[in-house]
Amino acid sequence: MTRLSTVSTKTPLSSYLSTASIQSLGVEFPVDRLLAQIEEHPDVWNRHSTRLYGPHSKVSDIWCRYNAWENFSDRESFNGPHESVWYPAADEIPAVKVLCDEVMQYVAGKELGGVLITKIPPDAGVAPHKDEGWHAQYYEKFAVQLKSTPEQAFCFNDSHLSAAPGELYTFDNSRTHWVVNPSKEDRMTCIICIRRH
Repeated sequence: MTRLSTVSTKTPLSSYLSTASIQSLGVEFPVDRLLAQIEEHPDVWNRHSTRLYGPHSKVSDIWCRYNAWENFSDRESFNGPHESVWYPAADEIPAVKVLCDEVMQYVAGKELGGVLITKIPPDAGVAPHKDEGWHAQYYEKFAVQLKSTPEQAFCFNDSHLSAAPGELYTFDNSRTHWVVNPSKEDRMTCIICIRRH
């Protein structure tokens, strides 16, 4: 797997994409700086609680980028069409912006949508579900694994991935998916929503 300290010449993304629901893109990005910044600012977790229910009830979140929070009146309209903006948490952990810029360049992104960092604690997971709504349909989902162990996995009916720290992958969240963490370590992921056309 290629490890990037900066963005470099790359294999075309189209050569990796297939009909599999989740697929590694064969490259790793440095994540140590972002992890250190998150550790220095533990209060960035769970400032917004609208995802802390249902299949994600055991997950902690850092909302880095999405619809401006002042637009929130109800969940349905808030998740409707909008232009994403950076949240204050992203200024406290600015390495997340650098990582998003690198991923955008690597996948030839045209528009950056929501950016969410998730943390699944030991012996927990995300229950099977599909993501619906405008944002999920408008953007493609990419993720950089921040922390992981080999026992952890992001699962679909047709495939699964145990991503290494720094590994970039793409997934189809319109299909049923779930995450398992039977390990004794946190699993941390930076989900980056990108439109490429």
